[in-house]
Amino acid sequence: MTGLFGSLVITAFTAWLPVSALAQGTEPTVGDTVWLRRAVGVPPGHAVRAADWEPPDPIELLGRAQVVVTGDSAAIAYPVVLWRPGRHLVEVPGPLLLGPGGTVDSLRGERVRLEIRSVLPAVPMDSTLAPQPRAALVAHDAVTLGPLGILWAMALVLLLPAHVWWRRRGKPTRAQSPAIRPEALEPPLARWADAGEYRAVAGVSANRLRAALSERVAAAHPGLDTERVLAELAAARPEWPLEELGDLLRALDDARFGVTPAPDALELSRSTIELRDRLLRAAA
Repeated sequence: MTGLFGSLVITAFTAWLPVSALAQGTEPTVGDTVWLRRAVGVPPGHAVRAADWEPPDPIELLGRAQVVVTGDSAAIAYPVVLWRPGRHLVEVPGPLLLGPGGTVDSLRGERVRLEIRSVLPAVPMDSTLAPQPRAALVAHDAVTLGPLGILWAMALVLLLPAHVWWRRRGKPTRAQSPAIRPEALEPPLARWADAGEYRAVAGVSANRLRAALSERVAAAHPGLDTERVLAELAAARPEWPLEELGDLLRALDDARFGVTPAPDALELSRSTIELRDRLLRAAA
């Protein structure tokens, strides 16, 4: 703040004008933007700044104040809006004068009276609806089965033909799958042998023979090795040609595991089928 002498000089020089309120129309309404303007004189070498302002409810500040300097005077305008109709007394803060050397002086605030109109139309008192007395219950004793009868008739007309048609359809027949010949299930061993897949031919033949043996002797299941299978067969079926069976199983093992070349894998397969049929007939 400046000293007493400086304050007297500034006060004597400053030409204070009353605060004016400018709105969008002649009479502002609730929600209109109202500019609260104040013009002050500016001494030489001084600058004008708007003071910070936080107006109370129902006044709301919409943005920063504008300061327009023209010659030796300045206009300060605050954009506000009021949210309540009626008469309001608004306290507008005074601006700040910044002097040379960093001196600051504040001018006193001003009061402005605003008349804010409501945006709702005026309603005369005689247009208010008077409360009406309680209405009595309306007796209604008419009972008819007409709608129910019409509904049943429509359902009968619509559902009876559908029911008759459904009954005449008969039971649906299952589509019979075409018969598959047993030879069609056999793997193409001859084609595999021609393509050089001897190990595949030997593997199929060995599995087929082992499965047939396990059907007659449960202890000789395919999970055992060849020597163990022969031991179980010797204990259960000593009358079988175990020597021939052992030679055939060992030859199949050599062929399917690739120990020796097996161009005769197809012949071994035929021997497997013949021996299997012979053993099954003997065990029957």
